[in-house]
Amino acid sequence: MPTYTFRRPTDGVLAKHKLTFSQYDKLKSGEIKLTDNDGVELELVFNPGSATFVLKDGPSGGWASKAMKESKYREARSSEMARREKDHVFKTKLIPNYKGEEAHTWADARDEARAQGNEASALTYEPLVAKEQAKK
Repeated sequence: MPTYTFRRPTDGVLAKHKLTFSQYDKLKSGEIKLTDNDGVELELVFNPGSATFVLKDGPSGGWASKAMKESKYREARSSEMARREKDHVFKTKLIPNYKGEEAHTWADARDEARAQGNEASALTYEPLVAKEQAKK
């Protein structure tokens, strides 16, 4: 039941009363009068039918419960998709080689390119050699 605020017109004292919707309709139409213990008629101060308020919340502007539900769903879905990708996506691994011939290290592949007189090709191995040496 909604709570309504009433005021005593003689001295301005406020009182709160709970009314059913049918009691409220009768009060607004004048069928009934609400009085205090002294028999003084009370006047309605707050009319909830004319109040406006917003029930939306969250950055998406949706209903708060829906936004929270959607956020939790997306977090769960994101972690599930990350797990699936990790399990099923083939990630290539570079193998040190020069002209299709495997080498033990990238430095060996670079040295082989230099030995065959291909300095331009040997220079392309430098970043891989640097990474390899950084791991050691």
